[in-house]
Amino acid sequence: MFEQVQSQKFYLQIVNQIRDLIAEGKLKKGDKLPPERTLAQQFGASRAVIREALSALEVLGIIECKRGQGDFIKVDATEASINSEVMRELLQEHSPREIFEARVELEPSIAGLAAENATEKGIQRLERQLEKLNALGREAEANPEKIDEYMEEDRKFHLELARAAHNSVLFDVYASVNLMMKETRWKTLKRKNIEKEGSIRQFEREHTAIFEAIRDEKPDVARAVIRKHIEDIERDLFNDVNDSNDSGC
Repeated sequence: MFEQVQSQKFYLQIVNQIRDLIAEGKLKKGDKLPPERTLAQQFGASRAVIREALSALEVLGIIECKRGQGDFIKVDATEASINSEVMRELLQEHSPREIFEARVELEPSIAGLAAENATEKGIQRLERQLEKLNALGREAEANPEKIDEYMEEDRKFHLELARAAHNSVLFDVYASVNLMMKETRWKTLKRKNIEKEGSIRQFEREHTAIFEAIRDEKPDVARAVIRKHIEDIERDLFNDVNDSNDSGC
């Protein structure tokens, strides 16, 4: 049914193929898409690209991800056209995978410098943001409507880390990456990660460990903890480490 993609913008080619198959009636409303691994084989793409395409299709309202069940076509042939305004927005956004790649290179250096350079005022600002983030995380566990607000405070926590490093050049570079964490596809993927049982409490432990390493002036510990924090999330979202849950939801 599917054709292998050939050139750049792999995720967009996958989006367009699935939309065309719906328009042609080969995929119907309510149909379940194959598992990620199967889609990756049929499209000749990595699972990371498949997940980016699925997140875009979800943003566009073409598929619905039912947690623990898989991805289902949400529209029929008459509804398969893509909202051009939303598509333009998606094209302007950055790859979530590339955002992670940038973060895993930048944030350990930032955390190490923060442990060396943070002032008492910077530590206090970081601690206040951590307390706000953790409190909101507990609310979000009970009320999923709070997850978007939690993601925003998480973004601000990581930005506060960069501020504490007291390196204006590195802060300017990182601030642009941090701003990308407000983009739609990033938030769609990150929300799936946050919704997994136990994730928020794990993030609370990791964020607290990062703060304590900075407060206690332990740069090597700060670098190691934040690198593991980011790599674990990246692996969960993009790598083939949980083959038992192949739904992508």
